[in-house]
Amino acid sequence: MENTLSGFEMEVNAPYSLNYLIYVQNIYINSENQDRENPLFPYVESATWGLVEGEFENIFTEVWNEAVKKNYHSGLYDHNGTLELDKTLYQKLFKDNETGEFGYSESVKSFVTWWNGIYGRISIESVFDENRMNKVYTELSRSLNVNKRLKINLIYDNPLLTENTYSTWYAVLPIEDIFNSRKRSEVISKLFKCCEIV
Repeated sequence: MENTLSGFEMEVNAPYSLNYLIYVQNIYINSENQDRENPLFPYVESATWGLVEGEFENIFTEVWNEAVKKNYHSGLYDHNGTLELDKTLYQKLFKDNETGEFGYSESVKSFVTWWNGIYGRISIESVFDENRMNKVYTELSRSLNVNKRLKINLIYDNPLLTENTYSTWYAVLPIEDIFNSRKRSEVISKLFKCCEIV
């Protein structure tokens, strides 16, 4: 998206890496809260997957921050093969044994099957209409008179084990923040702060 008057651009992607981490986060949260009234997606039996015990939340935060940093610094980092090419990073969430190897492999297969289907990443693209992402872009571009690009990575659910990520000219946003019109002014305000010239 580009405003030809100001040169402000907005690049929006839905990265495999960050969405995979949200997928594993939700599996972990469901396994820890099996009586939860509204389980998160996906709800799968992960007892045999060998997720790290005891330190999962700390390790998740470390892996999340590293994946965010890689996405922030390179538009070429994230693609369909990322989870295999950078396996050592994401496999930290699983035990360092045969069970963990199996769990990582199964989680990637499960995620990629869903994400590459019509009900996965493609559904996230529905935020690109006049009432959602385009409105966010329009509101930001009215106030920004710069030749810069704001990079936004969309994730399918909220990062519950870590904080929302905002940095200079970069943000990670759950699609709920775009779909929920009541959150729009708060989202615009946070994105505008990302674009402040330092």
